[in-house]
Amino acid sequence: MITITHVDLRVAPVRTRLPFRYGIAEMTGAPHVAVEVRIRDGQGREVNGCASEHLPPKWFTKNPHTSFSEDLASMVEVVEKAAALASGLHAPDAFQLWRLLDSAQMQWAEMHGVPGLLAGLGTSLVERAMIDAVCRALGSPFPVALRSGALGFDPAKIHDELEGIRWQALFPDRPATSIALRHTVALADPLDAADVEDRPGDDLPVSLESVLVSHRVRYLKVKTTGDPVVDRDRLATIFRLCEKASITPRLTIDGNESMRDGDGLMSWISTLLLDPGIGGSLRESLVAVEQPLHRDVALTTELAATLATLAEEGVAVIVDESDDDVHAVRRAMDLGYAGGTYKGCKGVFRGLANAALVTHRGRLGHRTLLTAEDLSTLPPLTVAQDLVVAATMGLEHVERNGQHYFGRMAPLSPDVDDLAVSAHPDLYQLGSDGRAQLRISDGMFSIGSILDAPFGFAPELDITGLQELSIESARAAI
Repeated sequence: MITITHVDLRVAPVRTRLPFRYGIAEMTGAPHVAVEVRIRDGQGREVNGCASEHLPPKWFTKNPHTSFSEDLASMVEVVEKAAALASGLHAPDAFQLWRLLDSAQMQWAEMHGVPGLLAGLGTSLVERAMIDAVCRALGSPFPVALRSGALGFDPAKIHDELEGIRWQALFPDRPATSIALRHTVALADPLDAADVEDRPGDDLPVSLESVLVSHRVRYLKVKTTGDPVVDRDRLATIFRLCEKASITPRLTIDGNESMRDGDGLMSWISTLLLDPGIGGSLRESLVAVEQPLHRDVALTTELAATLATLAEEGVAVIVDESDDDVHAVRRAMDLGYAGGTYKGCKGVFRGLANAALVTHRGRLGHRTLLTAEDLSTLPPLTVAQDLVVAATMGLEHVERNGQHYFGRMAPLSPDVDDLAVSAHPDLYQLGSDGRAQLRISDGMFSIGSILDAPFGFAPELDITGLQELSIESARAAI
């Protein structure tokens, strides 16, 4: 039996080294929330675990009429509610404990008109910290604890069609010890080196051209506007820079919820794919188009014909922001989407269940896909936990952008840089400024040591030096 005996919520300010423009928002700073969960196991031992996440502008809710400060109140509320619901909660294992918390949080959210995607943020933070604590109590790394059944994971409890399927066979026997970086190309990013105007005082790359040269990334996630003329010109420049760097790219295209109907989606994609300059390169490099339709319409039945046509043409379309509850990816696939995305802020067990479903349907002959995406996450907790889960799923690449737009560790404790480099030298290194940063070699992350950690980070962190989370402290952090 596992009991959550205490949940501690803290917050720290973080600032970008480069502005991150995505959709209707541009992020230059954010509150970074840290959660510590204390559990008591069946032997009466009490163990702590940690997780963290940004509270970013205009992602969980995409309301152009509210300010970031106003949105923060809702984000803080869902984290505080999840912590309150979790305190005293008990279950035989981590999976069943998460299911109880998710159910209670979603019931509260429905009663109060809180969007599921937003409500899930609170649940996922507690869930990840709880998983870290359980793995520490077990003395077992996350992939081992999951596969052995010690965490209680059972995807058939979420997706009925997996009943009777040995879910371990849907994941690799052992996660790979390296995973490819899919670098984000955001809407305000300089592409050519000559486009760089305000260079931060560090040794990290700024332009896409310098990223390609420095990190040798092959996978890119390209943010788009929905305007085929603008998007065509940006893609042309990206392909030119990849050719210059002797890189054959693989792209995911983020539609940023720009479309409102199937006709608009077809027109936009067809214009790009049929363009005489970039169409051939785009078709050869395209992995998936992610969330091109606004979350308000993305799962309507009227889109089935459009999705079927795109599937016949070999274009995989997946959902991200529409993934607002444990059944959303399954509903999307039933409608004609190829699959969805894993983000830590949506939840670990939900993501694993979706990965199992995607693999199962793929083995039945359907064209399916799951990608791993970023919310501009930072080491040492959020990034590492995401990498461990993605590798456990068997994914070959994962979007990362926190190392580009922020470039440093989340300031969770005064010694966090030294702890990270000492415990995980394959993933972290010291930069010229003496601060820890992610180590990227030939477009890859080496993750062997974090796979051997309880849940992505071996040292125990002390976050008590951070401010307690409140609406006021979160607003003060922006």
